[in-house]
Amino acid sequence: MSTTRVAVAAALLAATAIGGQAEAAWLKSGSGTAAAAALKLSTPDKPVLDAAKCNNSGGGPTATLHWAYPAPLPPGFELLTATTPGGTASTAGTATTTSATIPLPGNNKVYVSVRATAGAWKGTRSPEVAAC
Repeated sequence: MSTTRVAVAAALLAATAIGGQAEAAWLKSGSGTAAAAALKLSTPDKPVLDAAKCNNSGGGPTATLHWAYPAPLPPGFELLTATTPGGTASTAGTATTTSATIPLPGNNKVYVSVRATAGAWKGTRSPEVAAC
């Protein structure tokens, strides 16, 4: 592997070790210079709460949401819930379109956000919407 490729690989490994998501696709094969391509994922708009079922009867609490995202759509979206505003989020579901119904972790106030995904790439979380 060329010195340039070793340096790029080391930088990607360091970014991943620090907590970032990093991947590379070699655009040129053979010895010499190489380039890496990064996927840019936009931040979805704040989700709109269409409906919320905030009790535990009949399947438990759920929220139905939709959000806006610029074209073209990414391969997927990850929906996240947190029990405090800006708090640690847990994955509540995934979607391939800009709407979804997800289970909520309880019937207390829950904050829902969305982020675009493409394979191992994860975009920035949207602003949160309160449910229940």
